[in-house]
Amino acid sequence: MSTLRELAYQIDPVQWVRGALGVEPSPWQAEFLRAPRGASIIALTARQVGKTTTAAWAIAHHMLFTAGGLNVIACPAQRQSAEAVRRVRDSLIKVGAELKVDNTYGLELKNGSRVLALPSSDDSIRGLTVDGWIIADEAARLDNDLISALRPMRARRPQARFAMLSTAWSRTDPFWTAWSDDEPSWLRLKATADVPGMYAPAFLEQERRQLGEHSFNREYLGIPGGAQASPFGWDLYERATRIHVPLVPQGPAFGPPPEAQAVPIANPFQRLQHSGVIR
Repeated sequence: MSTLRELAYQIDPVQWVRGALGVEPSPWQAEFLRAPRGASIIALTARQVGKTTTAAWAIAHHMLFTAGGLNVIACPAQRQSAEAVRRVRDSLIKVGAELKVDNTYGLELKNGSRVLALPSSDDSIRGLTVDGWIIADEAARLDNDLISALRPMRARRPQARFAMLSTAWSRTDPFWTAWSDDEPSWLRLKATADVPGMYAPAFLEQERRQLGEHSFNREYLGIPGGAQASPFGWDLYERATRIHVPLVPQGPAFGPPPEAQAVPIANPFQRLQHSGVIR
């Protein structure tokens, strides 16, 4: 590989995917790969549009051209994270990269750059410092605690990129909460079936008939559960039913109501005469 071509590949991940992997990224994939350093990316996708593959390309590119870097992938189950790592491995092997560590849950190149498949529990992933990619795949199925544990991994490495990719699920999950808010820092990408050329029309019509309108909208159009899904999630239920101990003793306003003063009533039987008539 010539020096100029290698430099072009290092600067532009899209050129690397196109030239080294022999794949033409779709427009949304190209925008994802070209996200600036330090970006926060949220991608609402349909099923089977290549979101995990896109994340794997981004991580493989970072590993090749950033010595000693660290990337992580979190999915609802660690076996899904391991599958994403396997796709990173496929890309690295295809371009002839030398692997120093090669196992189900992690890879390391000769240059010291790594990728880890994280478990789905937040209490076992703390302490990592990431300078490459933090990927939350199928983020709608991840809980808030896991997302909260992922974000600070780049606190000391502001150049790291944080990405949430998912199909739609409910209107109360952490992914949809982020997608639907007005936070301007997100780079928002959409790859759903209403994008021209994404799927064959005949296939979509068949899926609509087989799945039903509700499931079709969720799996292909990025519309989360509405009428058939309760807006009250378990986190809201727990907050509503949690018993809070007051920080200070209860004042008189929170005590029992004072007892009403007794009102004396005259006893009419004291006024009875022997005749039995009240006078």
